[in-house]
Amino acid sequence: MIRKRIPRRDDGVIYQLVQKELLPFAKQTLPSARVSRSLLRKRLSQGVTYVEITAGRVPVGFIALIADRERLSVDMLAVDPRYQGKGIGKRLMLYVERKAQELGLPEVTLWVDEANGRARGFYERLGYTSIYYDPHMRCFLMRKSM
Repeated sequence: MIRKRIPRRDDGVIYQLVQKELLPFAKQTLPSARVSRSLLRKRLSQGVTYVEITAGRVPVGFIALIADRERLSVDMLAVDPRYQGKGIGKRLMLYVERKAQELGLPEVTLWVDEANGRARGFYERLGYTSIYYDPHMRCFLMRKSM
């Protein structure tokens, strides 16, 4: 089930997922990259975050979004490794695409680290294409029209 983030209940799990699943890729480009709980809360407050929970109401994945007038941007997406390959990431992305359509936004965009080929392949299978490469961040900007 997908629901909006409840900070007191979800932020600990989200923090752990960022530490384990996202930060290692960021550190390949910027070895000094760090994330604190307060920095993460501040970043999450810039948009809206949804979590996928199990039947036991345990968060197993999340997606953080930022909307503007032209697009819906995926800021972060991570799924617990024990639940990867079970369709959770896909469900979260399809949820975001429906949200973009409901808001009348023409596209969904996201950045993916160059070193994260698995994630890039995942997004490509969902119909996203690379439209720009930033050599300083070593990231691809990907988009999908709605």
